Amino acid sequence: MRKIILAAALILTISTLQANAHTPVCETGIITLNNNAPIPQACVDSYNAMYPGATTLKWARKGEGVYQVTFIYNGQKMTARYSASGVYLGK
Repeated sequence: MRKIILAAALILTISTLQANAHTPVCETGIITLNNNAPIPQACVDSYNAMYPGATTLKWARKGEGVYQVTFIYNGQKMTARYSASGVYLGK
């Protein structure tokens, strides 16, 4: 019984760490790209309003002033693109 409880606790710990590892946030709480360039707050706000509770996997810059977020929402992996001013540009 102890081994089962230990295994369950280990799996829960690993899955929690993995979920937290996907959200790229620097020490200031600002979401950043891999090169630590900040994502415009307007993009983040629009994304959070459109997909409340989504699990963010990564943000990427897709051209001049275009940012794409990859995330899981309602169990489905999705993407969305936003302009630097926060306007939704599609999937």
